Amino acid sequence: MKWCDESGVHTVHRHYVESIPADSGRWVLGVNVVRPHSSTTGVELATVPRHGRSTVVRLGTHEADLLHEAIREAVERIQRRAGRDDV
Repeated sequence: MKWCDESGVHTVHRHYVESIPADSGRWVLGVNVVRPHSSTTGVELATVPRHGRSTVVRLGTHEADLLHEAIREAVERIQRRAGRDDV
């Protein structure tokens, strides 16, 4: 795994996993593996609007697993309802 393309001194090392355009391109959702100085490795989610401030949320492994399962469940529900009027 390659850590950081960032230059200069920094306390959080990142491995950039994915940038996902969202909401018709008005947002980008960033997914990173992070290793803060003196802390455990986790997942970082970044919301980056076209205009305005970014928001970053850091998740531990357990929290990331819960989010993964919740998103999987939501997608499965959408797929089961595809073609129905009550989506």
